[in-house]
Parts: sequence; structure tokens; C-alpha cells
Amino acid sequence: MIHPSEPVLSAAAAAVLLTFAAASAAAMTPGVYSAAVPSRNGELAVEVQVSADRIESVKVVRQQETPGIGSLAVEALPAAIVAQQTSSVDVVSGATMTSNAIIKAVSEALKQAGADASFFKKKTDAKSSDKALPLETQADVIIVGGGGAGMVAAATAVERGAKVIVLEKMAMLGGNTARSEGNMSAMDPNPEKLLDMTQAVRDIVTKYTSMKPCSKAVADLQETVKKQLAAHDAAGKKYIFDSPELFALQTIEGGDCHSDPKLVLTMTQNATAAMNWLESQSDMTWFHVPRHWIDVGIGGLYPRGQWPRQADGKTPISTYDAYIAPLAKKVKAAGSTIYTSMKVTEIERDPSGRVTGVKAVDVKGAPHIFSGKNVILAAGGYGANLQMVKKYNNISVIATSNQPGTTGEVLEAAVKAGAALEGMQWIQIHPHGNPKNGELESAIAGRPQDTPYVNKLGLRFVDETGRRDEISHGILEQPGQVVYSIFDQETINQKKVRDDLIQIALSHGYAYKADTLEDLAKAAGIDEKGFAQTMKAYNAAAAAQDTKGLSVPKILIGMPVTKAPFYAVPLTTTIHHTMGGLRINEKTQVLDDKGNPIPGLFAAGEITGGIHGGNRLGRNALTDLLVFGHIAGLEVTAHQN
Repeated sequence: MIHPSEPVLSAAAAAVLLTFAAASAAAMTPGVYSAAVPSRNGELAVEVQVSADRIESVKVVRQQETPGIGSLAVEALPAAIVAQQTSSVDVVSGATMTSNAIIKAVSEALKQAGADASFFKKKTDAKSSDKALPLETQADVIIVGGGGAGMVAAATAVERGAKVIVLEKMAMLGGNTARSEGNMSAMDPNPEKLLDMTQAVRDIVTKYTSMKPCSKAVADLQETVKKQLAAHDAAGKKYIFDSPELFALQTIEGGDCHSDPKLVLTMTQNATAAMNWLESQSDMTWFHVPRHWIDVGIGGLYPRGQWPRQADGKTPISTYDAYIAPLAKKVKAAGSTIYTSMKVTEIERDPSGRVTGVKAVDVKGAPHIFSGKNVILAAGGYGANLQMVKKYNNISVIATSNQPGTTGEVLEAAVKAGAALEGMQWIQIHPHGNPKNGELESAIAGRPQDTPYVNKLGLRFVDETGRRDEISHGILEQPGQVVYSIFDQETINQKKVRDDLIQIALSHGYAYKADTLEDLAKAAGIDEKGFAQTMKAYNAAAAAQDTKGLSVPKILIGMPVTKAPFYAVPLTTTIHHTMGGLRINEKTQVLDDKGNPIPGLFAAGEITGGIHGGNRLGRNALTDLLVFGHIAGLEVTAHQN
């Protein structure tokens, strides 16, 4: 019943109000909206489907992000955005650039759809629950760290019948391993396939066998290598000579004799077997570089580099897909457990002194205790912890190439549990740092034998094939502490630098390109006169394969830089590797201050010390983690039924 005092709406007016109300409720225009933004490795594009009041789906339709790092954000964020109905979601720790790119692209798509402010505000996932899920906390082996060493140890242990639990602090597996090029050093399993030994390579051997020995162990290695080379020549072998003893000699002398010769020989004698073991874990294979080029890598000192490749032996493969993914798959297939976002805070010992497990906290801060017969520490170094770096080495460099989880708290927990330290003052700064962000740019910096490094005055200042520390400290003495790696199109054509990677670098402003060397100098801000003189002398020396005329010596010189277009990659120093860490023996047992093994405690990878001395050779980190990760996995299962 309608009372006279009440207003009466006409049918037309009521329809108008209903239409207005519906329009107010419809925050967006239904449809599919696209947006593309720059990301870490190139353009990232999304498609966002919306209804009137809801985000229905988010798809990343185009991306080139790094497997195991940026790819995790690509997998995780679309679902999180739909679940929380907002583009303002948490980034994936360790994949911040990719996460932010996805968030930005989705936000742009939502703006196109007419989304209101509620779709850009931080919300709580209505489907999430604070109720903790039950965790597996008992295993034969507890492995702290899901990087290269940890996953090698885990895969080795499970193939011998052990049950393992891997605890990784970050949201992703891989650690610094996944951020590396993946290149390792090892003797070729078929040395007769190597290139002929040149005089320059022979000069490298002579350099290390002729140094004044710093110890009896080094003197013995020098004599052994001399005899091996003489036997190699006497047998009429023309290919590149190499041996575990030469590898060890260079590692020890290249680290200024601050390493343990027993650990070094353990690494070099087992390098080839470790390389073959990784190849057996999946369909990846190795590109044996010295069969194709005389290449020492950055600070590698000798042509024994091995590069991971897909099954065809040629196509590049990410380090994550070569070293991490197949091993994680193997561990899970064996019924063992991997937990990410699980930070270890303490190492547990029983009254007898035996290590029995670890304490940890999950992403919500909830405490957990994981118990096992043995514990392997493989949590990496501390290169991302500037305070800890300064504690042991007051270097001036503050940029780091390390992933953000490399902060050393597990190392400190081990010390509290009685572990001894070795060589903590030795911290490597790498000469291939990106001046804008500190990330490593070795993949686009060219090959050292082919590539002159020049400063802003256009002058060379160092032997590019020398030690990493010599090159890095040389950079610190140059104007602005920035130098430029110079190479040409032939480097791209020979796939010594991948074209897709240099294109990404150019798009970010991390490299310069020009059709002439003169224009390259202008583009990069290098003094044209000095650069022209340097390149003229350098190219003449490369063409003649005679470096005597160079003002700065170079023991190994490769191709001249003559084929247009030309490239310049700016470089600076960045904190890269912490050579010091826990004291271990050849069985990877962690030792106390008296040199005695701590029962039940093992360690492998960058968390250990004593292997690389004062300067780590290029590629040796991957060799280290493969060899000692494998040994750790064998040792903790030595009595496994």
C-alpha cells in the first residue's frame, strides 16, 4: 500500500536508478586486456581476463626470464593475483625484477579495463589459512641449502637409498649456482679430441712450473707436471696437455698458496668423474671448449673449460636446468622432501657432541626442528651480507653479484656448534660486474683471449687472461672504476657470446653497439684517440699472434677485433665469492679448532674454506660443488643399507 506522503517513482525513473546501480557495481568492462613491459631479460607480456567485478585469469604470454629464478615469479604471481583479487601481491624473493614486471603489466591491463582502486590495494588472500600443515621432520640426512652443492649431495644420497630433507631459505632452489654461467673446469674425458697444444699454452705450463715453490707440496707438484709434460711430448702427443696435478698446481699458486693441497687435489682428481656424473642425471651434455677454441675463461688460467648444453651438445641450457632441476626431480621421485622458505637458525648436538639436526623457522616465523643421522651444510657463503664482508675484509667494493640469501647465518650457526673457520679474510671481487646493478655480466663480456679491456682513456691496463684478482684490482685503479670489454660480430657468429643475451643487454643500456670502432668509442664515452691507438696495436698483435709489441703483456691472444658491428660492455668490480668458510677434510667432515671431525656434521660448496685460497680460479666454484657435494652425499651414506 502506498501512502500519500511517500514519494512515488515512475517506472522510467526506477529503470534509470537500477541502471546506475548496476554501473556502479560493475568496476570493470568485461574482456581480455593485454600489456607488455620491460623485464630482466627482455619484454614480458600478460593477458588479463576480467568480468564486471572480478579478475578471472592472468596469463604471462611472453617472457624470457631466467629458469629457476624469474620463471618462479612467472609461475607463482598470476595465481596469487587471481586469488587475492589485486595486482598488489608479494614479490617472489630473489626474483624481484620479474615480479615487479608482472605486477606492473597486470596493473596496466587492469587500468585499461577500468578497475577501481580496490584492485590495486594490498589484500589478504581469503583462501589462505594460518593453520600450519604437518611437516616431515625426520630423515637419514638433513641438508641445509638447496643450491648446487646441496642438490648434488641430496641426489647422491637418495640414489644410495637414504631419505633426505633439503631445507632452503629462499623461495626457490638454485642459490648462486642458478645465477652462474654453469661452466666448470675438468680434464677432458677424451683428451685426444683436444686442439693442438700451442706455444702460448706451453708458456702457461712453464709459468706455473717455474714459480718459486711456496711449499714442499707445490715443489712436488711442479716436478710431477714437468715429468708428465715430458712424457706427453715423448709419446708424440700433439693435443693440449693437462693433468690433475697441473690443475692443482694452478689452483694453489693462483690462490697464493693459501689453500689446503689435500683438498685441492681431491677436487682436481675427481673433477672429470663429477662432470660425467652430472651428465648422467639428465639429458644435458657438455660442450668441451678446448676441442674448439683455446679459451681460458675469466681467471680460469688454462683451457679446461666445460660448458653445459642441451642433449644436442650445442644449444645453451640454463644452469638451473642443468644442475638443479634434474637433481630436485630425482630427490622428490625418491620420496624425499624439499622445503623452501625455511631458514635454519641453529645446529643441534646431543650430550655426546654428535650433531643430530637443526632448528629452523618457516616463512611465517613458526619454529621447526629437523632431525637426522647426519647433517650436510651447503648454504653458500656470505657475499650478500656487507656487514659480514666488512668484518673479515674491509674492501671498498659494495656491489654484489650474489643472490640475496647468501648471508652467512648458517656458517655462524656452525661456529656456535663448535666448527672451525678457514681463510675468512679471502673474498673475491669479480671484474665482470655490471656498473648499474652489480650483477655478473660474464655471459656478454666476450672471451678474455679475444677481448681487450680498455679504460675511459681507451687504454689497456691488464692481461685479460690473467688472474681475477689482478684484473679486478686493476679496474679499481682506472678512472671511474669502470672499463669496457671490446669485441666484434665474429664473437657473436662463433657463439662465444649469445646474440639474444647481447640484444637484451643493449635494450637495458648495459652494452653499446656501433658499425665502426670510432663510433663505438663515441657511444661508450671512451677517448677516441687513445682507443684508436690501442685497437690498432691490439689487432696487429692478434693478427700476427705475437704480443711482444703490446705495452701491456698478454700471455694468450685470440682473434682480432675487426668484423663490424662492434660491441662495448661496461664492467666494474662486484663482490662475488667468499673463499673462506668452515674447515673440512677430504671427506667433507667439518672440523673443530683442534682439527677433529664433529660427528654427524659435513659441509660442501661455498660455505667451506681451504680450497681456493686467496683467489678462486674461474670455473672452479662449479667444480668444487660437484666434487665435494658428491663426496658429502657418499660419506653420509657410507653405511646405508
